[in-house]
Amino acid sequence: MSASLVGSEMCIRDRYINNEAVLEVKGHSGYKEMGEDIVCAAISTACIMTANLIDKLGLGYNIKDLICKDGYFKLQVNTQDKLVVGIMDNMLDTLDSLSKQYPKHVKFKD
Repeated sequence: MSASLVGSEMCIRDRYINNEAVLEVKGHSGYKEMGEDIVCAAISTACIMTANLIDKLGLGYNIKDLICKDGYFKLQVNTQDKLVVGIMDNMLDTLDSLSKQYPKHVKFKD
């Protein structure tokens, strides 16, 4: 689960640190203007749904840090729970799919 995504003006970084996964999203994809950008909306939705799912399943105690504001999202979770890892992996699969659908605006970077 270690990858980075880079868009025109969007950077998504995902990494493991000492039994924790950290996902940070900064900026906007540049696909369209703010408020009309379906790429940015899709990425934001995937991130928010991931954090909400972890919480709704009663696994919120695994969330170490959560920041969600315009142009910035950060989710840091404990990776010792396999279900949380599966949920985070699902989000990465979603982001990978978006990067393939919109390669000019979202790219994985090793």
